[in-house]
Amino acid sequence: MATSPTPRDMRRLASDHDFVLGAHPTPRRLGLWPFLATHLSLAAALGAGVIFVVVAIAYTSVTSTQMLECPSWANACHMTDEWTIENLGTIQGIITLIYLIGLVALAYPALGFCETMVWPVLHKQSFTIGGLNAYLSATRGSIMSAPAALMSVRSLAAGFVLASAIAVTLIPFAAPPLVGHAYTPTWQPVQLESSYTPGAGIGELYAQTNPPTSVIARMLAEYDAWATDPSSEPMPTYRDWYIDREALSARGGFIARAVRFQTSVSCSPHRLQQVNRDNAWWNAFLTNMTRTSNSTGAGERNSSAEVWVRPQAQLTLWANDFDFVSDRRTRTTLVFAALNGTIEGSEPAPLILGSLTSASAIACDVEIGVSDDVLSVGVDGPASAENNDPDLPVLSSTSNLSLSPAASRETRINELLLWFTVSPLLASTSVDGTQPMFANSSSTHRPVALTTSAPLSADSAASNSWTIPGLEEFIRLSIGALAQATSTSSTNANPSPENQSIILRSTALTRKLSPARSYLLVILPVISLALLLAAAAYSTDLHTQLSIPVMRLAGLGELLKSVQTAWLREQAGTDAAKTYLPHELGGVRIRYGVDADGLAGLGPGEPASALAGFAPSAAVKGKGRV
Repeated sequence: MATSPTPRDMRRLASDHDFVLGAHPTPRRLGLWPFLATHLSLAAALGAGVIFVVVAIAYTSVTSTQMLECPSWANACHMTDEWTIENLGTIQGIITLIYLIGLVALAYPALGFCETMVWPVLHKQSFTIGGLNAYLSATRGSIMSAPAALMSVRSLAAGFVLASAIAVTLIPFAAPPLVGHAYTPTWQPVQLESSYTPGAGIGELYAQTNPPTSVIARMLAEYDAWATDPSSEPMPTYRDWYIDREALSARGGFIARAVRFQTSVSCSPHRLQQVNRDNAWWNAFLTNMTRTSNSTGAGERNSSAEVWVRPQAQLTLWANDFDFVSDRRTRTTLVFAALNGTIEGSEPAPLILGSLTSASAIACDVEIGVSDDVLSVGVDGPASAENNDPDLPVLSSTSNLSLSPAASRETRINELLLWFTVSPLLASTSVDGTQPMFANSSSTHRPVALTTSAPLSADSAASNSWTIPGLEEFIRLSIGALAQATSTSSTNANPSPENQSIILRSTALTRKLSPARSYLLVILPVISLALLLAAAAYSTDLHTQLSIPVMRLAGLGELLKSVQTAWLREQAGTDAAKTYLPHELGGVRIRYGVDADGLAGLGPGEPASALAGFAPSAAVKGKGRV
């Protein structure tokens, strides 16, 4: 049994309506805050949506700061846990679900405010009942109803409401590809620290002896690998630096101090001096190595006056002369001789050596200087202020190179540079006590070591043709190979505290999630919140402008309340008589306003003057139906 209204209820009803004696002449409007107070689900959905999207974005952002792979050379590398790495696909699916739920939750209050705008829109323009049904469905998230709803749009307000509803409905569908994009691992630059042991130099003196005895095994291996497979050479553009390029090639971009070579090569035709003794021609050639102004500390020469070659139709070479130009610059003249072959720019000269009848030769002056410089790898060149930065790591330095103790203090660096000027001689080994020989590689056209005295094939002999640019490249490649072979601390004959491991900071590419992509996940929630705020503000503004008494949804109960006008009851009553047929009210055009009896509700859509507006000064005399 219904209870009688209390005095408080009577006062509230009196303030809301005009059917109680002594009430205010105009009803009190129920706007935004009363609407939110009676629809707490909208606020709850908003809060839940914000929480879900924040969780998804925060987890993705944190994960994107951690690496999925750590280089073996890196120190203190922060990598995400193994479970995350192994189950990244599963995590992506879970985050997609959380993110999608959050976006759907944010769409719920936005669609709610779009639905509240149906009443102002119905006042500004008329709808057929069928069009209104499609329009309401669209504002509730039905994309399939959007085309039919669009056909009913006749005002800017109706278009804005429909566009907002469609946008906020479609936004969650963008969640899976966007999360997938954020969880696709990429190669990202990361600041890393690693250890590097500086150490470079050769602790012996070079001497061109007969037979040759100078061998650096690692130099042979490095040059052979690079000559047969040019792609295996690490950091080829940094051949002039005395660093361990193999160790540094994977460490990305960095700036450091290191020793740098200044190399110049100049080649010209040369006439060979074959040794003749007792009217017999020998497989030997004279050199000027004993007639230079340089000598050991005791004043004795440390090189032979002649060199011996194998009677094979290939390329051979020897050092003909050397000079210490300055305390940090050495020049050596190398002679390249193609026996029974040709060298571009040189005329073949007669040769009496077994089956060999001619030789083409050039002399190349190889001059190398050395200095301390700033090395910039993978980053912009350092500014002048950075050149003087005392904190730059030192990979090598002229002050701590490994040098021969047998050399004088004034020429110790010159003796080291002498090794580099004759480095092509170290790219092959001596066979039968003769000078190194080289064949022309058919694949790379670089000189490769010839370590057999057996007769050569016709194809190999026919390839004994060389160019000056090719031999100059041979010289530079050999210098780089010798620098690589002697750039580690294992070659350091004088270990010191200066050659202990240092910390090298570099920027390297490693596999991880992109932090920039994780920020993209903010876009969809921001758009949803913007549409929500726009819909709430626009709905409030329209209700205020049009003086619509109540902000409300357009559910079944609210529609039933607003269809109780005499005109619409007449329309529905006529159709209700046909109980055995579907309704035929779809084409009836309606608007929302105040009818002639002062009752707020749905009335005839045409003519426009059939319904009045909600003027603030007009008393609404209805029985509470709005």
